[in-house]
Amino acid sequence: MANESAQTQTSILIAAVMLPHHKVPGSGQTLVIEAKDEEEQKKLTTEIAKAIKGDVTRLSNGIYLILRG
Repeated sequence: MANESAQTQTSILIAAVMLPHHKVPGSGQTLVIEAKDEEEQKKLTTEIAKAIKGDVTRLSNGIYLILRG
């Protein structure tokens, strides 16, 4: 029987881009950016992700997370 090692991929949360109505207590070391509206939120998310070659995930509550890993 061959030994199989499980591969685990981890990502680092680089930034969260949100709107004024989102409340996030204590972001730790993560950059939190507050956009004035959804258009600015999408633009900032795209620009940051492109600059750091990160991946974007949109949560069901509308917050965008930028991950790298």
